[in-house]
Amino acid sequence: MAFIFKITIKGSSNPPIWRKIKVDENTSFEHFHYIIQATFGWDNSHPFVFSPKGYGSYPKINSDYYGGFLPDGVEISDAETFPQGEIYDAGEIKLKDYFKKLKQKIVYIYDFGDDWTHIIELVKITDEKLEHPVCVSGKGSNLMDDSGGIWGFYNMVEAVNDPKHPDHEDFMEWFGMEEGEKWDLNEFSIEDLNEVFKEL
Repeated sequence: MAFIFKITIKGSSNPPIWRKIKVDENTSFEHFHYIIQATFGWDNSHPFVFSPKGYGSYPKINSDYYGGFLPDGVEISDAETFPQGEIYDAGEIKLKDYFKKLKQKIVYIYDFGDDWTHIIELVKITDEKLEHPVCVSGKGSNLMDDSGGIWGFYNMVEAVNDPKHPDHEDFMEWFGMEEGEKWDLNEFSIEDLNEVFKEL
């Protein structure tokens, strides 16, 4: 079977930034992390966590490289105990282990400094078998790593699009844009994303 998720960037507006993607139910949360990275144009350069309601909720599903983020004395729970334990290796837990019914949600946080929060909702279940993820719809542009979270990102876009802004030149260089270019918050291509998905 395949799951269709709507993934929305918390705090995004005008337009809200979201994607609907179709993913095989046997996909691990580790691979789901890579799919989300591709979905929003992330660089995969920061830690991440999945949990039911974000910070402070359990079970947490993390990457297998913790880099000191585990508190002293806390160990990774055995996958067979899911979801009764506290912290699980994302490579050992599959989507179907967590998602059991429509409208069920999980929160994906990427970059614990910028705190990019993605609200993931299961909106449909199909009998399809997939060779790779598929984007079925979406809205809003891709995002930018290390831009200070959603509000920092919006501030940077404002500066990039205003030649009179005091930080215009610096952020044009940061975004890798040439003079005269504008960042379009509405720019999104399903076709381009699906080409990326074929290579995952």
